[in-house]
Amino acid sequence: MLQSEEALRQLIAENIAYYRRQNGDTQADLAEKLNYSDKSVSKWERGDGTPDIFILTKIADLYGITVQDLLRTKKVPKSHTRHVLITLLSIGLVWLVMTVLFCASKISGVLSDWAWLLFIFAIPVSGIVWEVFSAMWWSLLLQALSGSLIIWGVGLSLVLSIRLESVFLLFVICAVLQVLLILFYILKYQNRKKKG
Repeated sequence: MLQSEEALRQLIAENIAYYRRQNGDTQADLAEKLNYSDKSVSKWERGDGTPDIFILTKIADLYGITVQDLLRTKKVPKSHTRHVLITLLSIGLVWLVMTVLFCASKISGVLSDWAWLLFIFAIPVSGIVWEVFSAMWWSLLLQALSGSLIIWGVGLSLVLSIRLESVFLLFVICAVLQVLLILFYILKYQNRKKKG
């Protein structure tokens, strides 16, 4: 029994490391997503300890696999289909809500002349939803793109809803924010590269 327990611990260790690498995470990245220390992740991957079932479930959810996949020798090929579908469904839900609000506004006559702006506001809201899922599952590049969508979507929303005279100045602010965002993600990429 003791040998099979050790073998299971080693199998879980190998699988955690395998799926972590498959998804481009460092030990520190996985630890951050689980709210644990990178020393704990390192200990699990060495087979010196095993995470409890709750953490195994969180790891499986993060990587789009099942807990059973963490316990078997055959590795599941990398597939982001589930993550893509969840992200697209969530963004689709934003657009559905805006469409319902648009229709309600047109039917009731309340602010019906401005109802079309709801679709413009859906752009930065979609960017926020995308940013949340990008932080969980996707690369830094997709996180940066979702940040850009938020910046320019908010800028466009403000220009169209407030009807500013000096539109140019608002877009200058957006451009400065864009440069800062790019610099932030370059720094984040370098830190990630240094760690892992």
